[in-house]
Amino acid sequence: MRRLLLVEDDSDASSFIKYVLEQEEFAVQVAGTAEEAREALAKEPADLVVIDRGLPDGDGIDLCREMRSRPALARTPVMFLTAAKTPADIEDGFAAGADDYLAKPFSFIEFLARIKALMRRDPGSGEFLSEPDGAPS
Repeated sequence: MRRLLLVEDDSDASSFIKYVLEQEEFAVQVAGTAEEAREALAKEPADLVVIDRGLPDGDGIDLCREMRSRPALARTPVMFLTAAKTPADIEDGFAAGADDYLAKPFSFIEFLARIKALMRRDPGSGEFLSEPDGAPS
């Protein structure tokens, strides 16, 4: 089972997102702050980190930059899921090292498709692990 860390301070949103992802057989851990995310990642790395920009203890951009600066986390796929959706916001997210950026409100079909695409990549090489149907590439 692939492990996903969801960094989202809105408990209603995080509960619903977690539920949907668990139905897709992801193991989901939720962190409500950047500090909780740091602690969770120090205990056990995630296969993917989904980050909200507006966290109570700072901007998710800083967390993403920090992840990219740490060798153990530098290749972990990061997706922003946030209400910050101006072109400058999106540019900042990618400049910080995000692999994907999805603005709220969002389609769960698109969200799941993007997560599955990110999870198919080998974090060490950027290569895809398998084709969408599960066959080796």
